[in-house]
Amino acid sequence: MALVSLFAVLLAACSGDPAPPRDLLLGPEDFPGQGVTETSRETGETNQDEPAVQVELSSPDFTVLESLVLFESEELALTILSGIKQDQISQGVDAHPVEGFEDISGVLGEQLHGEDASTLFFVEGRALVRITLTGAGRAERVWEIARLAREKSGS
Repeated sequence: MALVSLFAVLLAACSGDPAPPRDLLLGPEDFPGQGVTETSRETGETNQDEPAVQVELSSPDFTVLESLVLFESEELALTILSGIKQDQISQGVDAHPVEGFEDISGVLGEQLHGEDASTLFFVEGRALVRITLTGAGRAERVWEIARLAREKSGS
């Protein structure tokens, strides 16, 4: 719950580009043959005009909620991620490096629509990305989804 509040604060605390980066989010086309549909998409800005976007994708096997804030610089995104890590450490969650993900938070257990979920934050370039995933094997599979999101947000 604290991470959700922290992410909301982050959305209100940054400055940057005027155009929302909708094309950096995952979509049903990123999951061919899996019956994935887009259930919601939101585009907005932080209080400081940072582009902030969110998408929710659902399939019979999982739900993914992806949020992305595009900061003015990678340094600023890393600073915000550092604050998220500190919040997670206070909750007993530790970030262990995973190949290809040097700038990550730990995987946090949460709830999404009343279902158990795994949440991970990472930085890709100037983007701070949050992935929340429900479904079987979510704690391991969140990395697969994060890799897809990283590829898309890095383009």
